[in-house]
Amino acid sequence: MLIELLISLVAQPLLWCLVLAGYLVSRRRIQRERQTFHIAIDSHLNEFKAFFIYGLPLGIILSVVTLLLSLKLASAWWTLYQIIGIVSAVLTVSFVWPTAIVLVTTLLAITLLPNSWRLAVPLFTTQAATNRVIAAVLFLLLAVSALASVGLRQRLALKNLSPRITESNRGRRTGYFQAQQLALVPLAFFVPGSKLTSGLFAWSTVQVAGNQYHLVVLPLLIGFLLTVRQQLPAMQIKRQNRWQLVTGLIYLLSAVIVYLRPTLFLPVLVVAAVVAVGGWLGARQNRGSVHYTEPFNGVMVLGIQPATPAAKMDLVAGDIILECNNLAVRDEDSFYAARMTDPTYCHLRVKTMTGDIKITESAIFADAPHNLGVMTFPQQVATEQ
Repeated sequence: MLIELLISLVAQPLLWCLVLAGYLVSRRRIQRERQTFHIAIDSHLNEFKAFFIYGLPLGIILSVVTLLLSLKLASAWWTLYQIIGIVSAVLTVSFVWPTAIVLVTTLLAITLLPNSWRLAVPLFTTQAATNRVIAAVLFLLLAVSALASVGLRQRLALKNLSPRITESNRGRRTGYFQAQQLALVPLAFFVPGSKLTSGLFAWSTVQVAGNQYHLVVLPLLIGFLLTVRQQLPAMQIKRQNRWQLVTGLIYLLSAVIVYLRPTLFLPVLVVAAVVAVGGWLGARQNRGSVHYTEPFNGVMVLGIQPATPAAKMDLVAGDIILECNNLAVRDEDSFYAARMTDPTYCHLRVKTMTGDIKITESAIFADAPHNLGVMTFPQQVATEQ
């Protein structure tokens, strides 16, 4: 059974499209940082590693639960999910809303495949227990995608923040930050029927309570795209998580409702769609009083390279370095000159986003005295409009 599950996963074109999307998240971030700062803040494929690390254990645990409970998916929905998922993987270049893959698949299944869909999930009549399970599973998938994305954002968003530079309406350079992460959650399900294929592979059937089912693995995508412009990153993460946590709990409640009353499937789905869109729009609100504009005096910290002296100096994005080694810092040139006055040690006087002054210091690498690891506004940059 385990071998069949693995084959059912790797035989799906959707899986490889999602893997490619997870890889491109890392590559695009590295390329953009090199274009802006001439060096990547972190050249490791961290997002691609997290694509597997954070989703696989969750998928294994949930798959055991789905198989023990004999949870099922409609074959028409599963087939359509493959198509919608591939399209969504392409759209991850500028857009990430993994929960929408499940939601859009369900809405299109009802619209485009009404006959096949009603055989699996009757909308206006209560029939077999299998139909109740399939109806509830769709909302459970929405809940898993939303709630798992909350945990992923909480754990990785701050760590993955990558600075960007644009130009304000007044012609001043200003910074903003993005963090993007995808993760794959493989979920095992039973699909009713006796004929189901994907490419060159045909799934074998199993008998459950006298009925024939295919045992397949659904590659569920979770993830987030965080953009921070006029907020403290922690506040923006908290806002998005709050919205998505609420929608995830609503999906869980919806699963219970449609299991008990399958006739309410369609109205509950409409309500869930409205809540999801409203929550997504609300979480995108990014107005605040914090501005990452290039200062007239000092240099602003936009990023910190890991495993560098700066990583040990309690610096965060938005800090403005006013003095280095007891010399005033006016711009990047004066900052570099001040650092070179002591190639083994760096002492900084820093103004935080709240206006407080802090002092921090660290030893410098003997073999690279110029590399403090602080990313600031470069002298020349191609701005994004």
